[in-house]
Amino acid sequence: MQNTDYWNREGTKKTFTHPINVEWLSDLTTTTTILDLGCGYGRIVKDLNQLGFSNIVGLDPSTSMIMRACEENPGPKYVTDPNELVNDLFDLVMCFALFTSCPTIREQSDLVSLINQHTHGHSLLYISDYNTEDNPHYRERYEQRKLNTFGCFQSSTAVFRHHIPDHFSVLFEDWSKIKERTFDSRTMNGSEIVVHQYLFRKGNR
Repeated sequence: MQNTDYWNREGTKKTFTHPINVEWLSDLTTTTTILDLGCGYGRIVKDLNQLGFSNIVGLDPSTSMIMRACEENPGPKYVTDPNELVNDLFDLVMCFALFTSCPTIREQSDLVSLINQHTHGHSLLYISDYNTEDNPHYRERYEQRKLNTFGCFQSSTAVFRHHIPDHFSVLFEDWSKIKERTFDSRTMNGSEIVVHQYLFRKGNR
């Protein structure tokens, strides 16, 4: 991964902030199978547990993050290797601040393949990330064009990416966007930012 060293060292000390929109999950039963992809230290896993969900797997390639998750938010199954998912299919995949942390075309393509592999025909995908048009105060950073991409910029030792409008609709062309919202928040470093969330359903019908 582009930012592996960051997440194994500096990143593991951060506090994540993106909240879950409970209304988007209100039609799901407590037996819903959930994959928290890029789970970090298990903050979203904890929130899902508090909502009554128990069939949750947290996946993160950072061994330091998973160690913190096991200490702070024990209970669910945590893995660092996608191969450990075997043939599991999930009803819901959560991707909170994941794509911003995986900025390269290859990384994002691999994530799409992984999600498609481990979901069924009616699965949901909940993405919480950043849109360039929502955050014009980041314009100078976007013009760094790290990885030759507008919206990619360096922060500390890591490269992050905010995405142009419709990026996720294009990335998940075989999924249908069914909900969308924005709200004011703060980054893990405390800076003001607008978060953009999307709910997709697998299939174009």
